[in-house]
Amino acid sequence: MEKTKKILPIASIAASLAAMIFRAFQLLVTVDYNEMGFYSSQAGFLPTYGFYLLLLLAAAVFVAALIIDGKNVRTAYKSDKNALTAKQTAALGLAFLAAACLKFYMLVFSFKSFGIDFIGEAVIFFVFAAIGFTILGSKKIKTFVGYFMLLISISYTLKAAALFMGDTIITRVSDELLLLLTYVSAVFFFLSLGRYFSGNESKGTRKKLLFFASASACLSASSSLAGYIALIIDGDYMKDHMELHPVSEIGIIILAFTVIFAVYGKKIELTGTDNEKYEDADSRNEETPSV
Repeated sequence: MEKTKKILPIASIAASLAAMIFRAFQLLVTVDYNEMGFYSSQAGFLPTYGFYLLLLLAAAVFVAALIIDGKNVRTAYKSDKNALTAKQTAALGLAFLAAACLKFYMLVFSFKSFGIDFIGEAVIFFVFAAIGFTILGSKKIKTFVGYFMLLISISYTLKAAALFMGDTIITRVSDELLLLLTYVSAVFFFLSLGRYFSGNESKGTRKKLLFFASASACLSASSSLAGYIALIIDGDYMKDHMELHPVSEIGIIILAFTVIFAVYGKKIELTGTDNEKYEDADSRNEETPSV
């Protein structure tokens, strides 16, 4: 028997922690909220742009990890959602409910007016809650749950568009840029998750799912959790600048890591016969076009 490697889960946790700590440092030291949230002109190159280099490095590590973990991805790819254990299925249901609770908190306490962003958050809340209760109630992931992911992706697309069109200098305001990247990554994460849940995967879908789950966790930790770490360290400075660090995006972190560990937790060892079976299946899937 050949033990499979599990590099991506470790890499995604390490990257998320590193990005979160680096971003919290930036918020307290290099971001100047007295100058509209731009980076301080006194900050050096690495304190300012090192964070973006870290994100690029993390993306490269995720790709490398997926290549090295190839046997895991192929094994998981051949097993559909029904191969998940009862505990993994329940964990996914609870993760969706936790994400729904965070969205509800955001709707009640953070919005002062109705707009595209509010509508997007409301749709995501209702879909998260419906999925969570459905999974826990039926104790399995039904096919229609995958199609609900399309509503979440559309909502995040609208939120990203509203954020982008709302500020012409978004690329210079790091808080807004990070939040935009978080929304864009979430769109692809939930699209891939929807294909997995609905059983409509094509060749490469599972790799996309794992990559965007890792990327979404890393970006959400940077755009949301980092702000609350900075708030704990220096509340007087950060308390009036938390609008662009929405607590609701912590739900993406919960969902992303739950998906990653559920996928990687399905098989521990591969036999030589297993390898031949998965390679034959891969050859058949090459004829399936990717959407």
